[in-house]
Amino acid sequence: MKVYLFLISLLFIGCDFIEKKPDQVLARLGDDFFYKSDLKIVLPTGLSKEDSVIFVKNHINNWAKRKILFNKALVNLGDKKQESLKQLIESYKNELFSYAYQEKIVKSSIDTFISENSIKDYYNKNKFNFKLNQEIVNARYLKINSENYNLKDVINRFRRFKKSDKIFLDSISLQFSSYYFNDSLWINKEVFFNKLPEINDRLKQNIVKNKLFYRIQDSLELYLINIKDYKLKNDIAPFDFIKSTLKQVLLNKKKLEFISKFEKELIEDALQQNEFEFYETNL
Repeated sequence: MKVYLFLISLLFIGCDFIEKKPDQVLARLGDDFFYKSDLKIVLPTGLSKEDSVIFVKNHINNWAKRKILFNKALVNLGDKKQESLKQLIESYKNELFSYAYQEKIVKSSIDTFISENSIKDYYNKNKFNFKLNQEIVNARYLKINSENYNLKDVINRFRRFKKSDKIFLDSISLQFSSYYFNDSLWINKEVFFNKLPEINDRLKQNIVKNKLFYRIQDSLELYLINIKDYKLKNDIAPFDFIKSTLKQVLLNKKKLEFISKFEKELIEDALQQNEFEFYETNL
């Protein structure tokens, strides 16, 4: 098969040009044509004339390559293989359209609200299935200049950490080099300790398992660490740590139940309307 490919007026192609000029053939491959209008969606804005030329040439070359490969496939693939591919294409097309329709129906029909009680009930019934694949901690830390005039008060308040202490520490947080006070939230243990100077694994485990208040000091800075709670790998995951995941699980379950019911109703309606019939057969 002879291939004819040519480009027309590439130096003048741009978004404004495409919009203002009548449609024009830019390339031909056998009986297939590539038009200026085919570039409207794909041509980026703000390209220089030189970059536009490069982009258009590459895009048209890719268009030609796809056409050539497809034409070669029609010639060189046997009828059996082509029929098999056509069936796959049709199957994929049906699944794609069906999935898009289901998503539209689900989005417009299903109530996505999942109550806190539903999530807790699901967790309590299944919590032994939710094992951690990481070590996590409830912890806080604070980094402060070791010469800070508030240092003694800061240490005492950080260690005690009552509501009034947290309010006070928040109010002077500009004095801290860095800090993390969200000790009610679970965080990966390594992520937490990466915020601090390097600590060997043995000491790290000792701090965690004994829920220690710990200090690390260098020549300029003092680090305060407090471990409130911890969970080891393979422990049951705390509810708060997997709450959002459980909510998504329940929502997906709700969607699947809705789709199953919806599909069943489609079959029943089709049967009632005589659009769908079963015929007896001997298999």
